[in-house]
Amino acid sequence: MAGHSAVHGDRFSLVEGARSSLKKGSKYQYYPVSPPQNDRYNPSRLSSYDLNHLPIRTEDAYWDIIGKLSNSSSKAKYNSIVRETGISRMPLASASPAFVHPSFFPLDPFHLFFENIMPFIWDIWTTLSAPDEEVHLSKHLAEKLGQLVADGMKTLPPVFCGPVRDPYLKRQSQYKAYEWMALLYWYILPIGIELEMESSVLRNFSKLIEIVEFVMTIKSRSEAEIQGLKERVNHFLIEYEQLYVGNDPEKIWRCRLCIFQLVHVPMHIRWYGSIRLGSQATVERTIGEAGHKIHSKKSPFVNMANIFYEKELIKALLLYYPQLGNEQTERNRPVLFGKINIKAKERKQGQPLYHQLQTIFQSVDLPGAFEPTFINNRWGKCHLSNGIVLSSTLSEATGDKIKRSRCHFEAKIDGVDQPIFGKALAFFAIEKTNQHVVVYHPLEKMEKTLNIWRGIWSQKIDVLDTTQIVDLIGIWAYNNNVYPLRKHPGSDWISPEEKGIEIDGDGEDIQWAD
Repeated sequence: MAGHSAVHGDRFSLVEGARSSLKKGSKYQYYPVSPPQNDRYNPSRLSSYDLNHLPIRTEDAYWDIIGKLSNSSSKAKYNSIVRETGISRMPLASASPAFVHPSFFPLDPFHLFFENIMPFIWDIWTTLSAPDEEVHLSKHLAEKLGQLVADGMKTLPPVFCGPVRDPYLKRQSQYKAYEWMALLYWYILPIGIELEMESSVLRNFSKLIEIVEFVMTIKSRSEAEIQGLKERVNHFLIEYEQLYVGNDPEKIWRCRLCIFQLVHVPMHIRWYGSIRLGSQATVERTIGEAGHKIHSKKSPFVNMANIFYEKELIKALLLYYPQLGNEQTERNRPVLFGKINIKAKERKQGQPLYHQLQTIFQSVDLPGAFEPTFINNRWGKCHLSNGIVLSSTLSEATGDKIKRSRCHFEAKIDGVDQPIFGKALAFFAIEKTNQHVVVYHPLEKMEKTLNIWRGIWSQKIDVLDTTQIVDLIGIWAYNNNVYPLRKHPGSDWISPEEKGIEIDGDGEDIQWAD
C-alpha cells in the first residue's frame, strides 16, 4: 500500500484522503465524512461519503492493479497508478496461500484503540486546540483531572493493573498502553462528569467507550448486534466530525485515519470473529519471549525453530492430555481464608459485630432466638471462583499492609437485572446451613450516567452469599458520588508485565505504595 499519507491511504476502502490546508505540498492524509468547503480544499474528492456504502477494496481489483503496475510503460505512469489506487507494489506476503486482499492484514486493536486514538484525543483536548473551543480542556481542568487519576490508585485493585500515572504530567514520559486503557475505560468519564467537562465532548467520548468495550468483549455476536455496532460507529464518526471540525476546513486534520478506521471494525468482526484476534500485542510478546530464549550464536534460527516447535508440541500434548497442565480446577464456591478471631467484648449488644451477626441471623432465616454466639469464625479474605482474592475492610485494617484496596465487589442476584455493588466488611462461615456469607455496605441510589453506574455508599449493612459475588471491582469516589470500575474486557488479553503488575515469588501481586 502507498501509505497513510497517500490519496488512497485506507487499505480497506477506496475512500479518498482530504487536505486540511491549501498550502503547496499539503498531504491527502485525513478522512472526514463530509468536510467543509470541500469544493475548495478537495475539489477532486466526493463532498460526502455514505458510511453504510463505502467503496470497499476487492481481491479482483487488487490483482488487476498489480498487473497494471507490472505493465506500466514509464515511471510517471507507475506513479499515476499508485496515486489513483493507493497500491504501490506486490508484497512478499502475497506468496502465502492464505493471502486475500484486503482482509489478510487485520486491524490491530492494541495500537488502534489505546496507542493511536486515545493519545490523539487527549492531545486535542489539552494542547492541539484553542482555549475558546468547545473541545478544549483548560490547563486547570487538565491538571485537576490528572491529579484525580493518580489519587484514584488507592481504590483500584492491584490485580487490575499497575499504577496509572498523572496523564497531564506524564503523557510524554512513555505513557503505557494499559494507562491509556485505564483512562478510556475507567477515569475520563467519571472525572469529566464531576469536573463538569463540556457535556457534548463527554457524550461523544462515551460512544467511543461503548464501541471499544463491545468489540473487546469476548462473546459471540449476532448479525443484528454487529449491525447495531455499525450504527453506533457511524453516529460516533459523524458527531465527532461535527464537534471537532465543525465548519472550519483547517481542522480536518483532526479526522486522522486511526479515527476513521473504526468504520471497518464491524466488517472485521464478520471476517475474523473477535477483533482481539488481530492483536499485535500477542505477536510482539511471542517475539520478545522467543528472543530472550535464543542463546545459540552459531545457529540462532535453528535455535528459534526448536523453541517454537517445543512450544507447539506442549500445546498439542495439553489438548490430548489436559491433566498434564497446572491450571487449577474451578472451585464450586468461593473459599474463605485469613481467619480473624472474635473477641468476647465484640459480641456485646451495641458493638458493630453484634449488629452484623444479628443481620446475618435474620438474612439466612435461622430458627430460634438470636444468640451472638451462633457464629464462631469470621474471615478477612475470600478466594473467588475466578481465582481473584477479595479482601474485607477488616483484613485491610489489621496489618496486611495493603496499599491499594481490594474490598469492593460486584454481585448478581438471579432474576434481578441491576447489579449489586458493595464494600465487604467481613466474611463469615455458617456451619448450620453450610453457607459462606459476606457482610457489606451496599451502593445505593444507583443511576446510570453516560452508560456508567453511579451511587452513594449506604450506612446500612446487607448480607450476601459469597456464590453471588461476580468479581472484584475498583471504585472512583468524588465527594459523595461513587463510580464502580469493572475490570476492562482487554484485561485478560495482555500479560501481567504489560499491565504493569509485578508478581512476587508466591504468585501474589506486589502492592503499590505511595
